[in-house]
Amino acid sequence: DFYQRLKRKFGGTTEEMIKTFDEFKDELASYSQVDEKIALVSKKINDLEIRCTTFAEELHKVRILKSEELSLELTKKVRDLKMDGASLKITVNKLETLGTKGFSRVDFIAETNPGEGFFKVKEIASGGELSRILLSIRQILSSNDTISVFLFDEIDTGIGGETAVCIGKSLQSVSECSQVLAITHLPQIANFATQIINVSKSTKVIEDQPRTVSIIDLVAGEKRIDIR
Repeated sequence: DFYQRLKRKFGGTTEEMIKTFDEFKDELASYSQVDEKIALVSKKINDLEIRCTTFAEELHKVRILKSEELSLELTKKVRDLKMDGASLKITVNKLETLGTKGFSRVDFIAETNPGEGFFKVKEIASGGELSRILLSIRQILSSNDTISVFLFDEIDTGIGGETAVCIGKSLQSVSECSQVLAITHLPQIANFATQIINVSKSTKVIEDQPRTVSIIDLVAGEKRIDIR
């Protein structure tokens, strides 16, 4: 009689009504277990939060320790690149809340000239200084970095002479562990490259219209000697 009433109300065959009824029973049973499921999920979230917090605390301590070592090494590297008197520091401060990268906030600060005080690198460093700082970081990390190709664009900005030679040597050092592509106008830097490609521009008339075209030329043999 129940299935007949269900059939009259919803339509369909008796078999379909039985299937629908069973689905309703399963759904009702699942509602009775909601509190239990919520408690289980809440426990998992709490356990994960404890694990994440513990790991973040350990990671923060390691970051503080390694930042001190890296600061000393970075300072030495940038001074080798003729940033005489410059000092770099990596500060690690603990945040109040746990984020996707832990508790730590990492800042790069620098004193480019003695006595001027430390400020964020991005606020005080010139283009040439930024290039040298980046190169110093790459020198230190290249052997352990997962990045296999480095591109240095206009790394010779604002430099020349002996500083350019130092940068050329440093690029060569990074290339021992990674592929390095450097865009430069200075022969002192290009001289340290395994392969030199010269890019120049010229104007040609194409279909009666003047067009600027780029010319790529591999510099090898006698041509390479001429750039020195």
